[in-house]
Amino acid sequence: MKHRKILYRKYISYILSAAMVFSMLTGFTAAAAKKPSLNQKKLSLNEGTTKRIKIKNANKKAKITWKTSKKAIVKITKKKTKGKAAYADIKAVKKGKAVITAAYRLKGKTTSLKCKVTVTKDTPVQTEHTAVPASSTDNPAPSATILQSAAPTYTPKPTKEPTPTPIPFENLVEVNELETHETIPDIFTYIDGTPVTADNWEGRAEEIRQMYQYYMYGMWRNGDGENLSYSISDNTLKIDISVDGSVEGQAEGASASFSVEVNVPSGNAPEGGWPVIICMGSLSEQQYALDNGYAVINYDTSQVSTDSAAREGAFYTLYPYDAKEWRKQTGVLMAWAWGASKILDSLFAGAGSDYGINPEFAIIGGVSRWGKATAITGAFDTRFKIALPTCSGCGGMGVFRYNPDAKVTQTYDVSNLGYQNTTTYSQGDVETLGSIQNSGESYWFNQRFLSFRNIYQLPFDQHFLSALYAKEGRTLMLIGGFNWDTWQNTPSLWYNFQKAKEVFDMLGLDKNIIINLHDTEMGHDIVHSDVVNLFKYCNEMYNQKDEPDFDISDLQTSLFDFTDTPSGINNKAVYEAQIPE
Repeated sequence: MKHRKILYRKYISYILSAAMVFSMLTGFTAAAAKKPSLNQKKLSLNEGTTKRIKIKNANKKAKITWKTSKKAIVKITKKKTKGKAAYADIKAVKKGKAVITAAYRLKGKTTSLKCKVTVTKDTPVQTEHTAVPASSTDNPAPSATILQSAAPTYTPKPTKEPTPTPIPFENLVEVNELETHETIPDIFTYIDGTPVTADNWEGRAEEIRQMYQYYMYGMWRNGDGENLSYSISDNTLKIDISVDGSVEGQAEGASASFSVEVNVPSGNAPEGGWPVIICMGSLSEQQYALDNGYAVINYDTSQVSTDSAAREGAFYTLYPYDAKEWRKQTGVLMAWAWGASKILDSLFAGAGSDYGINPEFAIIGGVSRWGKATAITGAFDTRFKIALPTCSGCGGMGVFRYNPDAKVTQTYDVSNLGYQNTTTYSQGDVETLGSIQNSGESYWFNQRFLSFRNIYQLPFDQHFLSALYAKEGRTLMLIGGFNWDTWQNTPSLWYNFQKAKEVFDMLGLDKNIIINLHDTEMGHDIVHSDVVNLFKYCNEMYNQKDEPDFDISDLQTSLFDFTDTPSGINNKAVYEAQIPE
């Protein structure tokens, strides 16, 4: 009997122990199913305020790298980078938008967690007792002040402060309702008539981005609702993205991936990592870049989207194209730009550290149709420090309104480039609106762009796209060629440079836009002279290194300024005769 009691107690003990183990395993499985996430995905902070961001469901063995996309807007003042207690204290510095990224690393896998932060500035409303003549109400001056008259017989209406907030998408009109502009559209005036100043340029820039999405390139996808991770195998970087369907146009629960080739210079990386050139396609000057201390990432865009109306690839798996709904009409050029942005995301998420690459010094480049996509990339993802849109032509950095279709024949002396004496642009030689709207290229854009019947309906021109680079710490390098490559309409690129530079000058950024024109006998490509001048510029502008016999102003002039040439052609007069003003 006693023996049976002992066996009974042992039996019960085994059952209880097994139950406890099962309970622990069940709890562990449930916990493991929960993905790490930030406790805040969107924040709005006033200037000077501080907020703590934490990670939910973190594993105690996880390592976290915290980054801010714009230190001038939001900075990280304190952080913890390990385990369940990981956090970042962020401080709102000045008005603007920034993204805080937590690269969550566990068991060789890295997940990028993001929080979007909007910093606002409270402006107290002041009251002035001022007698104002009645005539001033006809055209009240822009003011944030509510004016009240001291005279009892007169009370002027409060003036509305012109806001730098761009016009909403919903207020943009259809193509057939747009006014025509045979002269160049005014970049220095908001759609509602508000004058553009250095103080409110940021809002105008966002308004321009909205117009490009609505009328031409389709929707830009900024990472909302996305989850990104990456893996590395030698020089192959594989990027995995899934979407949760929280953003209109996302395929809920969809996932996709693509890979890029990463090449780094030999030797030890400098403090902070190698600067990097991300090239759509491949960089023909790769070895020269590596020899000069620049990493190179070659980006096969076909994995993100085919160059066809089929629109197949990683992007369209996540964001299926719908010709009936404009918010679901991201064109192929914009899709390629999104892919470049995901490469940069992965570098910030930890791949940069793994390869010894500095994502803060990222350059984006591409040629021809990839030159168009390059122009878009840096205009919408302002984390790219430098962009090299090369030989991009119409729909890229070529201005639509400059001598369209080369209706006026132009001949320039190009002998200083060393290949041939002259280059002639004549009708049929250059890419046009009709060229890029045809069936072989129409898929680069959204459906609305195909309804433009003439260039004068466009509410912008391509110097608007260039102006989106006007920001401290960033540079736009326009690159174009001559001779047999007349298709790109290089004179219109020079016009783009001159008009966009007016915005850079307004913001005190006169050295942040440059241009290099080469002879295309060297190739329809980013050629040797382009990267030589790029590296000299970077040394002078960003690396505090003096380059002998070089000045940044060397990259702000061109043969279009020549009035006296060996062939007797006044290039300047030929060029200026077709300025659309």
